[in-house]
Amino acid sequence: MTDDSTPRLRRVAAASMIGTTIEWYDFFLFGVCAAVVFPHVFFPEGNPTAATLGSFATFGVAFIARPVGAALFGHLGDRIGRKATLVSTLLLMGIATFLIGLLPDYRTIGIGAPLLLAVLRLCQGFALGGEWGGAALLAVEHAPSGRRGFYGVFAQLGNPLGYFLANGVLQLVVFTLSEEALLAWGWRIGFLASGLLVIVGLYIRIRITESSVFQRAKQGERTATVPLLSLLRHYPGKLAASVLLQAAFSLGAYGLITYFGSYATDELGLPSNWVFIAGMTGALTSLPCYFAFSRLSDRIGRRPVYAIGITSWLVMAFPFYWLVQTGTLAGLVAASVLAWTLGHAGTYAVQSSFLAELFPTEIRYTGVSMSYQLASVLWSAPTGFVAAWLFATTGTVYSVAALVASGAAASLLALPLLGETRDRSLDTEAVVTKEPR
Repeated sequence: MTDDSTPRLRRVAAASMIGTTIEWYDFFLFGVCAAVVFPHVFFPEGNPTAATLGSFATFGVAFIARPVGAALFGHLGDRIGRKATLVSTLLLMGIATFLIGLLPDYRTIGIGAPLLLAVLRLCQGFALGGEWGGAALLAVEHAPSGRRGFYGVFAQLGNPLGYFLANGVLQLVVFTLSEEALLAWGWRIGFLASGLLVIVGLYIRIRITESSVFQRAKQGERTATVPLLSLLRHYPGKLAASVLLQAAFSLGAYGLITYFGSYATDELGLPSNWVFIAGMTGALTSLPCYFAFSRLSDRIGRRPVYAIGITSWLVMAFPFYWLVQTGTLAGLVAASVLAWTLGHAGTYAVQSSFLAELFPTEIRYTGVSMSYQLASVLWSAPTGFVAAWLFATTGTVYSVAALVASGAAASLLALPLLGETRDRSLDTEAVVTKEPR
């Protein structure tokens, strides 16, 4: 390793973390605004139910765009390079988010307002589809042997950091402004502030170098002509198992960490700021657990650590909602901290290194991105709707807990189908290189 390896790795870790932080900040910011702001700003008055449904529909279109973004940016990342592709995803997400902050409301341009909002949301989802996989590879492929878990975690920190920042900015705006000012212009602050974050992120990413693993593959002409086709042809079982593996995290994150906010405010009548406080506390306290789990995975392997995270989702699903049903701020905080520090950190902390090590260099960007985004469509996207339907049908929130537990059980079944990857070389030649060119 060269003398400049430490500052180089620090730049790579920073570039990986700040990019995903910005992406998740934008994603969570839109989600919160879709619930409390956008129905009043971008949709006609007189039918609040229709406005709320329309607002959440614009939030949901991002999930449709994410696999498409994974396919396109995965192709570019495997053919052209990780660095250039990641600059593109960051620019696209940043521009789309900034433009949302400038978007005229329904009173100004009528039906054009929700339509433009949906288009910009599609751009966000499209960018996110290619961002996470590339950020994960950026850290993992640059990492020295035996520390890929540790450096891979920096891409994962963007999720809790983005969640904390998005909720923190909105909390600050809510406490500073009146509700009238919030709906009139205050909500735009968070979206416009994203522009500053993007400038910082671009500065850091432009200064990093391409990973040596990818450079060796490209110089040796070990690239797939159509990475997605090669992935589906040669690694369908591994792709399917990796998607199933993520059911625990996806259902847990959306069935517990996200859905409990609606349940606490709508059904229990608790203050919405309690939900913000609980969520932000959970996200913040999870950060040291992320580092602990990532370091542990470098010592004992990815599969054992992932098993700890999956089991945590399984065991905590019912106690989580028991704590929420206490109707106290302490109960909400305890539930959130439990979910974030054990289930969320236990699975998500090692997801970048685990998935990156599953696929060969030639199709790694495509494989990682498609695995993650297909899981988001299959598990994350419908969970909020399914959770609401289950509660309405059964009358008990423990049906939602059962949904989360079933997802964890499915992931436990998938885990043995994937081999341990901690000591696997990232330079291993893939089957796809044998395809005629």
